[in-house]
Amino acid sequence: MAVPTDPAGGRPFSLVVVSGKGGTGKTCVAASMLCLHPEALGVDADVEAPNLCLMLGAEYRECDLVRVLRPVVDPDRCDRCGLCARACRFGALLCLGAGPVRVLEDLCHGCGLCARVCPRGAIREEPVPVGERRLAAAGRLSCLEGRLFLGEPNPIPVLEATLAAAESFGRPLVVDGPPGNACPLVATLRHGDFAVLVTEPTPFGVSDLESTLEVVQDLGIPAGILVNRAGMGSEDLTPTSERYQVPILGYLPYSDQVAQGYARGQLPLDADPRWEPVLAHIWQVARKEVTP
Repeated sequence: MAVPTDPAGGRPFSLVVVSGKGGTGKTCVAASMLCLHPEALGVDADVEAPNLCLMLGAEYRECDLVRVLRPVVDPDRCDRCGLCARACRFGALLCLGAGPVRVLEDLCHGCGLCARVCPRGAIREEPVPVGERRLAAAGRLSCLEGRLFLGEPNPIPVLEATLAAAESFGRPLVVDGPPGNACPLVATLRHGDFAVLVTEPTPFGVSDLESTLEVVQDLGIPAGILVNRAGMGSEDLTPTSERYQVPILGYLPYSDQVAQGYARGQLPLDADPRWEPVLAHIWQVARKEVTP
């Protein structure tokens, strides 16, 4: 299959699967979509709790570290003026009493501002590992996973490094995005060509869907809605779809077979034949939307 590209940037086609809340079936959809298109590379951008490789039963083959720059204070050059501590919006530097300026690494976001404002050049930056990228395989399927180290406050460097590495493969991407509507979602969508918004017909599902739709529209990314567990709840998604002018691309009915298969580690695509035509339709719509 020819790889569709972004007419502006020439990068591989990227389908991003997102949801306004956890538990809607986002990873199930991404994994099943990848199985339908094994020529694509799966990407787990939920770097704080990655599980796409686990769902695919993939084995890790390669791993490399993701590093960010962290400040180190030279006490011989520091005159304790306090400019670095006042400039840091995260409170990662302390200038108290007569002791040296302290760096609180758990709060540091690696922005480099403290080194830039120091008038004596007393702060240098050194690379520190904050996470890793893992390449895994399961038969014909390949998946690249980002994983933030426990206790690190900022997932964006690991997320950006993982997506950049994925794009370098030159293959279409199926991205399992982070849940919610915070900075990781925005960072992921900036690398996407088409967003699939997985939701469920419940009050919480509709509320979180609307928040995600606002983010998608602010970024100007083509999108469609996928309603999972249709029939389980009574909320009508049509008014939301019409208000934001984002189409509902399909419905996946609630299925005991899917629930039972999932408990055994089976993909919904293999447990319920109704998944394949819905996901195939979404892929076709996404490609047509972004093909020059």
